Amino acid sequence: MYIILTSKLGEYDARPGRGITPVECYEYFFYGRKKAGFTIAKVTADQGRVSIVETGEGGKSNSVPLKFFERFDTLEAARAELEQLVTFGSIDAHLEKAPLH
Repeated sequence: MYIILTSKLGEYDARPGRGITPVECYEYFFYGRKKAGFTIAKVTADQGRVSIVETGEGGKSNSVPLKFFERFDTLEAARAELEQLVTFGSIDAHLEKAPLH
């Protein structure tokens, strides 16, 4: 099973916890400017959690259970969902594969 984690540049980072292993990362560009990062992660423990950490000094952290994340049976299904998320007709938006972090 897979989930998609979203980190929004300058606002927050999504960090996988135990039982959640990143497998692919992508950067999202909107009219040439990087706006977000997406990580497709494999879930190996039903009780895993994701930390959402505000960017910047003194940023707060929130631990979110997996039940709040949409799940995908295959890596291909998660990739297809990402493609659908960034397709807006003729708007200049695209994904670029990034190194795992």
